[in-house]
Amino acid sequence: MWSSFFSGGKDPLKDLGYEVLPENASTTNNPRSIWTILNGKKKTTGDLVTILSCQNDAYIQLAKAALKRMKTLRHPNILVYLDGVESDKAVYVVTEKAMTLETYLNELKSNNNADGFNSEHLLEIAWGLQQLYCVLTFLHDDCKLSHGNINTSTVFVDAKSCDWKLACLEFVQSINDEQIHIPSRYLPTCQRYEPPSGTSKKSGDNQKARDIWFVGTLIWEIFNGNGATSATSYRQLGSIPRPLSAAYGELMNPNPSLRTSMEKLNQSPFIQNNPLVECLLFLEQIQLKDPGEKQTFFNSLPDKVDQFPSHINERKLLPLLFNAYEFGSSGSAVLPTLFKLGKKLSDADYKKRIVPIITKLFASTDRMTRFRLLQQLDTYVEHLTPAVINDDIFTHICTGFTDQEPAIREATVKAMLFLTPKLNYKNLNIELMKHFSRLQTSDDQGVIRTNTIVCLGKIAAHLNPSLRGRLLISAFGRGTQDPFGPSRQASIYALNHSERFFTLKDIASKILPIVCQATIDPELDVRQQAFKTIQVFLKKLETVSEKPELAIEMEKDVNSSNVGGIANETSWTSWAITSLSSNIGKLTTKPQQPSVNLTLAKSDSQNTLANTSITPTPTPTSTKGQFSSMHHLSNR
Repeated sequence: MWSSFFSGGKDPLKDLGYEVLPENASTTNNPRSIWTILNGKKKTTGDLVTILSCQNDAYIQLAKAALKRMKTLRHPNILVYLDGVESDKAVYVVTEKAMTLETYLNELKSNNNADGFNSEHLLEIAWGLQQLYCVLTFLHDDCKLSHGNINTSTVFVDAKSCDWKLACLEFVQSINDEQIHIPSRYLPTCQRYEPPSGTSKKSGDNQKARDIWFVGTLIWEIFNGNGATSATSYRQLGSIPRPLSAAYGELMNPNPSLRTSMEKLNQSPFIQNNPLVECLLFLEQIQLKDPGEKQTFFNSLPDKVDQFPSHINERKLLPLLFNAYEFGSSGSAVLPTLFKLGKKLSDADYKKRIVPIITKLFASTDRMTRFRLLQQLDTYVEHLTPAVINDDIFTHICTGFTDQEPAIREATVKAMLFLTPKLNYKNLNIELMKHFSRLQTSDDQGVIRTNTIVCLGKIAAHLNPSLRGRLLISAFGRGTQDPFGPSRQASIYALNHSERFFTLKDIASKILPIVCQATIDPELDVRQQAFKTIQVFLKKLETVSEKPELAIEMEKDVNSSNVGGIANETSWTSWAITSLSSNIGKLTTKPQQPSVNLTLAKSDSQNTLANTSITPTPTPTSTKGQFSSMHHLSNR
């Protein structure tokens, strides 16, 4: 299929380790460039690339010159050169993955289902023009070179960050030389871009003036399409935005002596009053900013990003935020914006882009960073796998339990509500319970002790059934002795809320004695909650007393297991936990025995009462029988 591209049937790209993707079979030459643009990939890694191909004998020397320039010119806004090969018949230049600006703008319009640009597009176009200003200033002032053929087919947009970049350097030459190769001589379509004839008095200004004119024609085509036929067509503004019109007029001045700089473009309201340009430039220069400027900037950033294009937020802004944290000494200030933008990523992209950063941030010694991570945990926990939580961040999170700052200790306790379903056996039932026990007995903040009780009550369903009852009774019982009233009340409420996890025997012999002590608590709220809880437990015991066959039903949740996420773990400890959970499941399928054995057999006195009519006043015999029956139950 590609025999027409390669001389002698040999593909020179194979020697470079690249191959052309099959969807390029119908690719044709661009009338405003000497290159055919192909999509390709690197064989060893599968990384996508763009391949510029030239096989026209009339252009070969120009293509070789372009290859040489691509190898030597480096700038953030010049298309990145990866590899290249040349022969007498063909030249290939392999670059980073990109598309022409013309194609990119057409896609923006099609995605918007409109002929023009919306407000987000205008923000992005302003950023692209600012990048063109930077790269041409580099060429003209630092390299003393001119590009010579700037149009929507020679400016590219890279796939990684959506930056605008110059390419197609075949007409690049010194600004001090007369024009050697005029594009229109090789590419007739480019005739419409040629500026009016004229000569500048200063040496070198002629070539710069040509490039500046071409930028003007580029702007015209961005907003008005490819309908221009000659230099006179550019006199009409058409759809060019008003904030850009004055600068556009400077670029299109027919006198080359007055087209000596692109500074007017950079200073135009279209660029200077653009929040996206302001934001991206600040982040690119973050290391030069003082702490006060950074704080002000990051405080206002979350409210601004909603007006930016989503693909710019993902591909450009997010990497700059990562860089600002890692190298710009911005600390935790970047986190609100980081998490806000992360919500719009797919789960795969989130795990690829955001989760590694979160993992790294949890290891930070910066207290504010860890505090903000804990506060925002609910927004990203769904993207954290059990392996990441247990192996990479749990240990770091647990340092918050002993932090000297109460707010961090409290935030760490609350974070457990979101992490518990993904914790493995050891971290949940051993490590976490140790920290909770220490907080209950040693923390000087009553609110934290209270929240520990509340959290434990909420995560009780996830605890291992063989340990759960003992852990809960111990923790909640300890809480009823807390000097902080709300903690005592929370402990009573937690016992009530967790009643399904306690055996009938534990209710009667351990829990009710604990709760009964709370009925004389100094705080009315505690006493009221205690009486309510006692009623719940007594009703449960009374129901089973009258219908012993319900005992198994009443205790069905005692051995229930809810350890979400552990089945997906792959470490050796997870294997052991999975086996343990499996064994527990098998045991609970066997006939279950109640924790107490009750009988409905009545005493002789009760049978006598059953056969006699009810009298208004109980007889001594009946009273004796009732006490005898209760004593009989208690002995059981």
